[in-house]
Amino acid sequence: MNASSSLDQRYLDFNARVGGVFAAYPQLEPLRQFVFKDLLVGRRPAGWWERAKHWLRPLKRRGRTGTAQRADVLLWLESDREVIVDALVPVYRELVRRGVRVALVADGGPAGLPDAAITFRAPPGVLAPRWAAEAWEALTASEPTLRDRSLRHAFVRASAMLQARLDDMTRLLDAVGARTVVTASTQLQGGAALTVAARAHGARSLLLQHGILQPFYTPLLADLMLTWGPSSDDAMAALGVARTRLVTVGSPRHDGLGPAQEGRVRDRFQRALGLPDRPTFVFFSNGNDVVRNGTAPAECAAWLDAAAASYADRLNVVVRLHPNEDGVLYRHCRHLTLMRSTPSLGDTLDGCDWVGSLCSTVLYDGLLFGKPIWQFHADGWPELADNWKQGLALRVRSEGHLRVLIGRMLSGHAEGYGDTTLVTRVFANHGRATEIAADVITGHPSPSLRAPATRASVARSRV
Repeated sequence: MNASSSLDQRYLDFNARVGGVFAAYPQLEPLRQFVFKDLLVGRRPAGWWERAKHWLRPLKRRGRTGTAQRADVLLWLESDREVIVDALVPVYRELVRRGVRVALVADGGPAGLPDAAITFRAPPGVLAPRWAAEAWEALTASEPTLRDRSLRHAFVRASAMLQARLDDMTRLLDAVGARTVVTASTQLQGGAALTVAARAHGARSLLLQHGILQPFYTPLLADLMLTWGPSSDDAMAALGVARTRLVTVGSPRHDGLGPAQEGRVRDRFQRALGLPDRPTFVFFSNGNDVVRNGTAPAECAAWLDAAAASYADRLNVVVRLHPNEDGVLYRHCRHLTLMRSTPSLGDTLDGCDWVGSLCSTVLYDGLLFGKPIWQFHADGWPELADNWKQGLALRVRSEGHLRVLIGRMLSGHAEGYGDTTLVTRVFANHGRATEIAADVITGHPSPSLRAPATRASVARSRV
């Protein structure tokens, strides 16, 4: 493996080498990204403490998955991140409104879920399944750099935990009897495991897009992927996914996202952060994954702080941290204001003057607010998103370029407005995507949505 390649390309190369192994051992699929990121790239063997915890886990972890009533649809919620929760919960509520028998199963979800939500608690697995040894031999035959005793131990322990999860998911599917399962991420191990269990159970699996697309969305495990718009279809097709497995529905999370009718959002946003009344640029950080993103997030931080210092009396520069980011990249950035999830995403996008990012989903979100969108991308950085190539963002090439662009903005020469005619390519059915998603899940369109285009979309879901 060429260490100088981007992580995305290394992942695609890895998949090409080991694809046959995962086809031969489908139960291995939920460990694909663990094997690549943790073992192959990260070289993270488990030490003695991890081994001890593995054997002690049955003594500490108690409880079982909650009782589930029969349902036709099972929605799987595995994270407390808004991009996952706000994608799935509106669809759940719409299905309930239609009288569909639906089960919402949460594994590590947020507080405040509907009372009917079922908590998933798989018993800890200790003993390795039969397939683990054979699968490891096949993996190391295709990827010899994995040949390491400590990596093998880590793989075996992960396989034991996975098999326990698969077994509990099978019991859950037996109890619920769902004909369709829906998840918002198969990059997470639980969503991938449920998709594998559903296939073995004879249930249809659907993946609801939750964020900006990248190679780690592949291979597509679910039978169908419900995408945000034609631009997402193009991205997945470019990664080798057949278009017959892509159904354009829009984004339920974005249905209610857009400028507020009342005009005091800007004041409320600036007061919440203690900002003076100046033009405000909000940068959405991606310092959560330095393995994939490399040095680019740290360089972005340096650019921002230098530019903020240059325009200290004329501009507010705010950095919104990624939910999985600790903020350490900005510890020496004295001219920046850091924020997390408050104010809300909507108030942030509505209250600022323009936004930027390296590869955050805000490169799409911001389109709904009509704000200039700047994508930081210097020569030599890994290409983590290509929004600027599609005319959806303005590329910022360097620290000097950033200063020039800010100067132009402050002089009234706004740059970086995306082509509004392309917005519908990103967010199809904006304002009614939740209903369209429910149509596809149930196969029965709502009477208010029986327009010819909608019928065509639903028909595609039955391939």
